[in-house]
Amino acid sequence: MTTTDKDLFFDIHPDTYSQWAAQNGLPKYCLEQVSDWITKHHCLSFDDMTNISKKNRSILADRLRLNPFTSVTNQKASDGLATKYIFTLDSGVCIEAVALQERGYETLCVSSQAGCPVDCKFCLTGISGLKRNLTVSEIVGQLAIVLANNHHITHIVFMGMGEPLLNLKAVLPAMDWFQEPWGFHISRRHITVSTSGYEPGIDYLIKNNRYLNLAFSVGSAIPSIRETIMPIEKRYPITQLSLKLRQYSSQHNRKLTLEYTLLATVNDTDLCADQLIQLARFLNAKVNLINLNPHPMIPFEPVSHKHLMRFRQRLVMGGVQTTIRHPKGQDIVAACGQLQLTAVADTPISRQPK
Repeated sequence: MTTTDKDLFFDIHPDTYSQWAAQNGLPKYCLEQVSDWITKHHCLSFDDMTNISKKNRSILADRLRLNPFTSVTNQKASDGLATKYIFTLDSGVCIEAVALQERGYETLCVSSQAGCPVDCKFCLTGISGLKRNLTVSEIVGQLAIVLANNHHITHIVFMGMGEPLLNLKAVLPAMDWFQEPWGFHISRRHITVSTSGYEPGIDYLIKNNRYLNLAFSVGSAIPSIRETIMPIEKRYPITQLSLKLRQYSSQHNRKLTLEYTLLATVNDTDLCADQLIQLARFLNAKVNLINLNPHPMIPFEPVSHKHLMRFRQRLVMGGVQTTIRHPKGQDIVAACGQLQLTAVADTPISRQPK
């Protein structure tokens, strides 16, 4: 059996473990043992799963694939605070995830798509366009492999490549793997999903009462400015989105985060700050300021540190809880907004949300 013919472990739901085992001549508890090795001991080698017989390990290795990628490489930032992982998909396209060392804990920034169709003008991923959605195994596999490389991940953010709400079919099952006791059992309060404002996705969460910690990428609270840097504004206006976000937040009584990337001379004026204050008050949200991480392919510049602090102070004086996301991994092109398709296969590129 070739590698691509094997079943992918993370695509098998625990409810069907015994059925899969029986179909492959294995004890019904065998996949539970495999899951325990992966999620509790961070082991991705059948050879090291010593409480499984050699015969059964041989069957598993022949029919089951734990690593959904054809290759994995990584780069570490000079300050040691960020490690970028580059995963090659079967198609030859590469995706990226970043392990970030915080004070007392470690966060993994995962990707949900290969590329992104939303085309935010301050993000490298959008320049690449969309190759395809990632599968459940390709999302969960990012965490499994990083853990197997001796990282101690306690927090996850869907802030890598892609618009997560455009791929809820895979993102929601992946989140189950991340947070359920039968999976990696990471606190749901420690998992955040970032969105540019894909309204049908928010509608789905509301309708199905699916609780997520949402972070909304604002760009600008002024529609005319937002449209120039986030084309999604044309289809899903922020005035309309804010109503949906308020409704969603009220369902779960959790504070929404507004992500705001500062672009010099574009969205950094006092008026921009005042409009952001109004939006944050309306949504009872906190603001996370991100000074642009520059790149030659991004046609904007960050603001000065002095201006960043002045902008933050105006928000605080306006009664808005405000934090600053300090850059990590710029020297390895791994900071916020810098992830891109490292390799490209011969497949069409889409640049518009579907």
